[in-house]
Amino acid sequence: MLNKKEVQIMRENAKIHKLVFEEIRKVLKDGTTAAEVDNLCWEIAKKHWVLCGFKWVYWFPNNLCVSVNDVVVHGRPRKDIIFSTWDLVTFDFGIKDKKVWINTDAAFSTIIWWRDKNHLWAKLIEANKKALYAWIRQAKAWNRVWDISAAIEKEVVGAGFKVLKDLTGHGIGYWLHEKPYIPNYGKAWTGPKLKEGMTIAIEPILAVSTEKIADDNDWEIYTSDWCLGSQYEHTILITDGEAEIII
Repeated sequence: MLNKKEVQIMRENAKIHKLVFEEIRKVLKDGTTAAEVDNLCWEIAKKHWVLCGFKWVYWFPNNLCVSVNDVVVHGRPRKDIIFSTWDLVTFDFGIKDKKVWINTDAAFSTIIWWRDKNHLWAKLIEANKKALYAWIRQAKAWNRVWDISAAIEKEVVGAGFKVLKDLTGHGIGYWLHEKPYIPNYGKAWTGPKLKEGMTIAIEPILAVSTEKIADDNDWEIYTSDWCLGSQYEHTILITDGEAEIII
């Protein structure tokens, strides 16, 4: 667990992280390339004297993950990825402090230039958001990890979608991925206890019609039946009351 000074460093880095997401949203349109977004993240991090937290973690070569349509996580922002209207795109990004190496981690999904709230794409994203906040409501000291997991599963299944069961949330701090690992499904009242002062990354990851993933042996992880997937993520602090959303 981080001490109070370290948590404050995380909060300060989260301000830069929020700026990155704001700037990403500004440039998204039909014809924007994933490589442009990757470079944008690097420029902002460089300007504010922080590191892009994913780069070279497990040898990942880029500044953020850009996952399009049936790619659910770990999408590389390759030069040949050009966004088009109706693409469902997830941006997953982290900041790492240069001095003490404390990490943030957060993600959002969006649809390129499509505003019909009744469309399946939009309903998937809305279910993803609701699952995330159902998760956060359960993230209290002395609750158990799978209280959160059960809340996510209930929200996702109730909306008619599927939890991708091999992908989880995690603790975060000096390392991007720390214990406890937090599945997006499970039985309430089980799993490790949450403790005040813990920092964790909550990330419900869901799909339209499958619970299974497929790996192409590079970085990208796909839905097994090529349906759409979605991811939302916050880094939060467990307190003696409601969890604090850091980013």
